[in-house]
Amino acid sequence: MAPTATCRLFVYLARQAPVAVVLRRGPSAWARLSLWQTGTDTFAHGQWTKARIYERRSDLSADGSLFVCFARKSGGRAEADHDTWVAVSRPPWFAALALWFVGGTYCAGGFFPDPRSLWLGFAADPPDQGLLPAWLSTADPATGYTDRTPNWPERTVWLNRLRRDGWTVAAGVAPETWRRPDPTGTRTLAMTLRSDSAFATHGGPHVVEYAVESAPGGERVSLGRADWADWDQRGRLVVARGGQLLHLEPSGSWQEIANFNDQVPDPAPAPETARIWPEPTAPAATGG
Repeated sequence: MAPTATCRLFVYLARQAPVAVVLRRGPSAWARLSLWQTGTDTFAHGQWTKARIYERRSDLSADGSLFVCFARKSGGRAEADHDTWVAVSRPPWFAALALWFVGGTYCAGGFFPDPRSLWLGFAADPPDQGLLPAWLSTADPATGYTDRTPNWPERTVWLNRLRRDGWTVAAGVAPETWRRPDPTGTRTLAMTLRSDSAFATHGGPHVVEYAVESAPGGERVSLGRADWADWDQRGRLVVARGGQLLHLEPSGSWQEIANFNDQVPDPAPAPETARIWPEPTAPAATGG
C-alpha cells in the first residue's frame, strides 16, 4: 500500500501579537487557513478554498488580523481576467474584504510594509470587490525591495517579508543563504535556497534547507529540508515538515505542536463576522 501523501504547511508569524496563520496546502487543488495562538499552542481551523494560494506571494498583518494572498482558481471555468486575484481577508477565513482581479500569474501578490499600509505591486486602483477602511492605505508599488530575477513574481513579496522580519542575506554566498538570529542572539537560523534542485523533488523549484548555527562561529547543526522554519514569538525554533508543526526542545529532541495531515477538505462559508473589517490595534505612524 502506497504511503499517504502529506500536506504542506506554511506559517506567517504576526510581529506584534502572539499569533500566526498556518496555510495548509493539499490535496493539490485545496488550501485551508488556521489561526495559531503561539502562546498556548491552540488552533482555530478555518475555511477551505478550492484554489491555489501562492504562499510566497502572501502575507500577514503585524497584529495578525488580516491576511493578503495571491490566488488562482482551481477547476471550473473563469473569465480570463478573473482566474487570479489578490484578496485581503480575516484569518482563518478566505472571504474577501477587498479583492483585485489580476488575470494571469505575473503578479507579485500582497505585502504589509507596516501596520497601516498594504503593498500590492501594481497601481493602487480601488478594489474590484469591497472597499478598504480609512485606516489602511495602499503603499507606492515603487517602494521596498525590487527583485530583478526572472523569478520576480515568487521572490518579490517573499524577500520583502524576510527583510522586514529580520532576515539578512549572506553577501557573495552561493547558493543563496539567509540568516536570522534568535531573540537572545546566541543562535542563528540559516536558510539555504536550493532552487537548482529537480522539480520532481518534494517542494518543486522551491527546495529550502535549514541549519542552526551557534554564535559566533560555533557548531552548525543541519535541520535538512522543510517547508518552513523560524523562531516564534516565544523564541522557540519551529519547523513545518511532513504536515506537522514541530518545535525544538532544549534537550535537542523535537516536540510535535500539531499534525495537519488528517484534515479533509470540507468547504463551508465564512461567518458574517469574517466580512467586517477589524479595528486597527496599533497607532498610526507619525512623522517627526
